[in-house]
Amino acid sequence: MTDFFGVSLDYISGRTTNPSPIQHEISPFTHNHCLNHFSTWTDLQDMGLAFFPIGSLEQHGPHLPIGTDSFIAQSIASGLSKKFPNSFVVPTLPYSSSFEHIGFPGAISLRSTTIISVVQDVIHSLERMGIQKIVLVNGHGGNYLLGNIAQEMNVDKPYVFVTPNRHHWDRAYEKAELSISISRDMHAGEGETSILLHLIEEGIIPSSVKPDKYMDVDSPNRPLLQAIGMRPYTSTGAIGFPTRASSRKGKLLLQELINQISITVEEFLGDKH
Repeated sequence: MTDFFGVSLDYISGRTTNPSPIQHEISPFTHNHCLNHFSTWTDLQDMGLAFFPIGSLEQHGPHLPIGTDSFIAQSIASGLSKKFPNSFVVPTLPYSSSFEHIGFPGAISLRSTTIISVVQDVIHSLERMGIQKIVLVNGHGGNYLLGNIAQEMNVDKPYVFVTPNRHHWDRAYEKAELSISISRDMHAGEGETSILLHLIEEGIIPSSVKPDKYMDVDSPNRPLLQAIGMRPYTSTGAIGFPTRASSRKGKLLLQELINQISITVEEFLGDKH
């Protein structure tokens, strides 16, 4: 079992007798097109497309880990890279804008100016490597500014794209036959819980979901979320229906997200403007 950089999580936590910290498993976190701390420069030759996952560190209710958004962004990016030749996955940025979650322990946020600087610096570094197109895979819905970063950087040429968008999530929820819309299931609900259950079942991440802590929260009206944060709208930190989650739904949802996003990435790559 490996972390974002290909290091064995079992090794780090003492759950294995294997003395080597490197385990080359076939998983979305360790496939051949991941840029990690064990990559060589020759592994990255002739690449033209980079997928850059951006997650967050924030509470996801009492039942999901604070790294949920990063796990999901990494999984989507890895699945996308497998579909596109001459592409690779950049190590996940695990922090972003989570100020709406400061009412609960666990949120570490970067200021907007910091996020802009870090993301642009990574993009410029990829450009200098010869990467022609960069897809930012956003795992956190609160990262509104990523769209503005892309718009600014695309003024002279379209080479930065942010995904998934609302259409991708809506279509994936529909195709995977989830019980409710993502608007009602917006945080640590049926969708995110299902994806993590799938990743755990596949051995991609450690067992980190607590089913005994599931509590559905239906809070569809959140007009002041940007002003007052999550806490006034949920006592648990979740908004959605984790009791309806399953690994099967998570597998379908992740597959459909990758399929829907792939269609848009194909269009992005084919753009000649």
